[in-house]
Amino acid sequence: MSQAEHIRWFRGAAPYINAFRGKTFVIVISGEMLRSKLFEHLIHDIALCHHLGIRLLLVHGSREQIDDRLREAGIESRFHRNMRISEKSAMPVILQAIHDARSSIEARLSMGLPNTPMSGSDISVISGNFVTGMPLGVIDGIDMQYSGKPRSIDCEALRELLPRHIPLLSPLGYSRSGELFNLPSEELAAEVAIQLGAEKLIFFSRDYIRRDRSDQFSTAECLQLIASGEASDSLQALLGHAVHAVQQGVERVHIIDSTLDGALLQELFTREGAGMMVTNRFYEGLRQASIDDIGGILELIQPLERAGALIPRSREQLELDIDHFLVIEKDGMIVGCIACIPDAEARIGEIACLAVHPEFRNAGFGEQLLAAAEEQARKAGLERLYILTTRTSHWFLEHGYQPASLEMLPQGRQRRYNEARKSIIMSKTLD
Repeated sequence: MSQAEHIRWFRGAAPYINAFRGKTFVIVISGEMLRSKLFEHLIHDIALCHHLGIRLLLVHGSREQIDDRLREAGIESRFHRNMRISEKSAMPVILQAIHDARSSIEARLSMGLPNTPMSGSDISVISGNFVTGMPLGVIDGIDMQYSGKPRSIDCEALRELLPRHIPLLSPLGYSRSGELFNLPSEELAAEVAIQLGAEKLIFFSRDYIRRDRSDQFSTAECLQLIASGEASDSLQALLGHAVHAVQQGVERVHIIDSTLDGALLQELFTREGAGMMVTNRFYEGLRQASIDDIGGILELIQPLERAGALIPRSREQLELDIDHFLVIEKDGMIVGCIACIPDAEARIGEIACLAVHPEFRNAGFGEQLLAAAEEQARKAGLERLYILTTRTSHWFLEHGYQPASLEMLPQGRQRRYNEARKSIIMSKTLD
């Protein structure tokens, strides 16, 4: 990377750095990732995120390490439904493997040698018995013995630690009777992210799905992938945890390419990303508009048309454009709408008719509608969007739109431009 490219990348990362400061991310370091040649680089990137003010909680796995230890001890690894059967006789070996995995992460995060990416780093990593576990019990007639699942998590203690330290959770659950249970790290991480109200839950995997124009998947799309069998078994499991986490309030779940050096930084701080993202950030009532919604749309936009904020549209024009509208419906009432009217030949689209009912203008519906329209435009193969506005230019500027000239509009739209309104033209290039 040249100096100019480095500066351009750093400037491009600035909005993400500002947005993520003080936010909580839960990151899973799998046993496979611990053995990867990229593990040390990942530790450097985690340290960088910590120093940028992101509140990180790490959950580590150890499946591969346990397999190795059991093999060395001459003990067979047994699984049911892709879950380890943790026999009592094997638990000392399993616990040693988990301890070694945790120690490896702690040691690398404690490094501070000169002339290394960790130079001057002073990171406090804290482990402890924050998780209470319970046994899985008998599944399909098979006793899972000391394999368990999370029962409760001491989120109050973790929240106190997060501003200054990096909590590191091992896949272990402690019972009130003094027993230890071997927990699935991915399930543990999802539950921690849910209970902490984390903004992001991050997995690493060599298996992920990347689409041409968008890495964003809804929970409905993930469930379709799971049902279709198109995803590998390991990815299906991660998608299941992702769907559960998002449905329980985690804003975004990322499944990042574990084979790419710097994938964490690329996913967090660039538009291109490095994997797939699962989110339901759109309000559940957001949907494609139909002809039956025209009355509700008119009720929503006519006050704004009378105020001069929107260009008047007739019912007939709405009927012609209805396939390009998205709406948000709440309790049978249309409370938000937006249109993305494409010019397929020019690969450009107009964002129009963005309106939110006054009672819901502080609920983030405008942002959701705009993001949904942009996602729809990407899927349609559009490369750029434009808007004409008289009163909301600052709001669109905050959402990535830049001032543009009349000449950038399609010819037909240029001819229909109303000089009397003096609308400000703004444009955004879709990534």
